[in-house]
Amino acid sequence: MAALMPRSGVVQIYGGGGSETVGPGDLLDVRIFDQPQLSGETRVSPDGHIQLPFLAPVEVAGETVGHIQSLLAQRYTQVLLHPLVSVMLIEVNSRKISVLGEVPRPGVYAYSGQVTLLEAIGMAGGLIPEYADNHVYLLHSPPATRSRTGGGQPAFHINSVLETINLSRIAEQPGLNRVLLPGDVIEVPRLHRVFLTGAVKSVGALPLRAGMTLNEAISEAGGYSGEAAASDVRILRLIPGQTGRRELVVNGNAIRKNRTPDVKLHADDIIVVPTSGVRRVGLAVLSFFGGAGRWWVDSKTLHVVHMY
Repeated sequence: MAALMPRSGVVQIYGGGGSETVGPGDLLDVRIFDQPQLSGETRVSPDGHIQLPFLAPVEVAGETVGHIQSLLAQRYTQVLLHPLVSVMLIEVNSRKISVLGEVPRPGVYAYSGQVTLLEAIGMAGGLIPEYADNHVYLLHSPPATRSRTGGGQPAFHINSVLETINLSRIAEQPGLNRVLLPGDVIEVPRLHRVFLTGAVKSVGALPLRAGMTLNEAISEAGGYSGEAAASDVRILRLIPGQTGRRELVVNGNAIRKNRTPDVKLHADDIIVVPTSGVRRVGLAVLSFFGGAGRWWVDSKTLHVVHMY
């Protein structure tokens, strides 16, 4: 058994170690060979210190596990003869990232070592294909720095950085797969779409680009079909703060001929193009679209009616 007596000089280390950085809230397992009464688990305090038998508080926040191991071995030479010290990081609480938005398991995740943007999204189950946008937001908020004003008053500076990253470009630009830092927040926004149905060549959903207009959406859907009543296009638009929709009547023909301004589309607009000469046209809207259901167009009154 190592003698409990002051001794400086030889420092011995066994096991443990590592390059992982420790922070407040982390749990360490400190073992002193042949000294069970000095060994055990210790949690890093909010101010970054650990408290061990026979030692003054040891500041460890920001240090690697390997460095802490060497530091404790050196400190214990004051009370032990040739101390053999092992330190292991067994619970990580200081390094956490948040993954929010359109992922199956949004939440806060602890990690050790390094974690990249794609790995973090994988922790949360990946993207929800039907709803997630490929453009994600990465918010990095380093700790606030403190200084003093000319009058001697304390001042705090926060330098947050917000990035928009296109996940589909990571294969071509691997650098976009950022290595994350503690406290980073990933927001996966909902993919905004517009829906087209009726007398267009390709019905279905289109991703809503910034500034996208009705004429652009119709063009991307292959244009109007031959029987389209393009002068009586209906746009069903969500009423802010409600589940209902209001109906906009748009003259698509006039827009195509530049006789009237094009209409800028909003998220989740439903574009209904009725067929000319038909009194009632049944139009099935995508069933997963909230608040939609089945609609029909009465070509006599040119009203769109929500059936259920």
